[in-house]
Amino acid sequence: MGWEYEDLFNNRITGDGSFLEEPSFIQVGRMGYRRRTTVSGPRIDAEVFPVFGRNQRGDLRRAKSQITREAQQRANDERSRLHLIQLVEGNFTEKDVAIGLDYAGKAPTPERIDKDVRNFIARVKRARKKAGLSELKYIYAIGGDEMPAAGYSGKRPHVHMIMNGGIDRDELEAIWKNGRANCDRLQPRDEGLGGIAVYFTRQKQDRPGKPGVRKWRGSRNLKQPVRRSRDARMPNNRVKRIAKDFRNEARGVMEKLYPGYMLQDVQVRYSDIVDGVYIRCVLRRRRT
Repeated sequence: MGWEYEDLFNNRITGDGSFLEEPSFIQVGRMGYRRRTTVSGPRIDAEVFPVFGRNQRGDLRRAKSQITREAQQRANDERSRLHLIQLVEGNFTEKDVAIGLDYAGKAPTPERIDKDVRNFIARVKRARKKAGLSELKYIYAIGGDEMPAAGYSGKRPHVHMIMNGGIDRDELEAIWKNGRANCDRLQPRDEGLGGIAVYFTRQKQDRPGKPGVRKWRGSRNLKQPVRRSRDARMPNNRVKRIAKDFRNEARGVMEKLYPGYMLQDVQVRYSDIVDGVYIRCVLRRRRT
């Protein structure tokens, strides 16, 4: 089962832990299940999902075609949000900073904002080089505006950016020449920096010809999440039995599999299209 077939598991397990009696016409293959671990700094995403045979690919593609456009969009949004969370967690810590950039006066055009952000990044890069600091890493999102003539809707134009630290915060704020800038150190909560990523994905730009575009960009030198997979030859019936009561057992099972990490979240999903169960757990490295 490739990443693209995760979308088939679009139903969460019911409150009493039950599954449909005959959930699908596509059965789990002989390989059983696969465990995939994605490491992003102090965060681990651990997934367990069924493996299907090569001769089932055609059936899987036809099954995926049954997913509604709305459900597919939700799945795509969730995948994009998770990827951004992993990038933020894997590249930034409490030593880094978040900066908000606003505009004064007349609302600028989208093209003007893009240019201003590029210039701001270039000036920060020069300042870092002059100070002998490492290469700039950043992720930013652009919020909208109440003036349709400027190509935005919602709030006035503003930019949210996180970047690696090292430069004095007053100096960073002074580099922005177009309005108010406010810089603070990143403050991870118990769940880490994922909340920042979720906030970024909610920034919407209704640009002409591209309604509802969700906008975030990152530097090319961002460290990508590290994924490792291994097959677990466990019968489908056994995995489904485990999944029915997995929420109660998850902490003990997962923290034994990943020593030094604590469980934060558990999701159990099933499908009315394919057989098996999909489990995702989020763990975080324990603070020493």
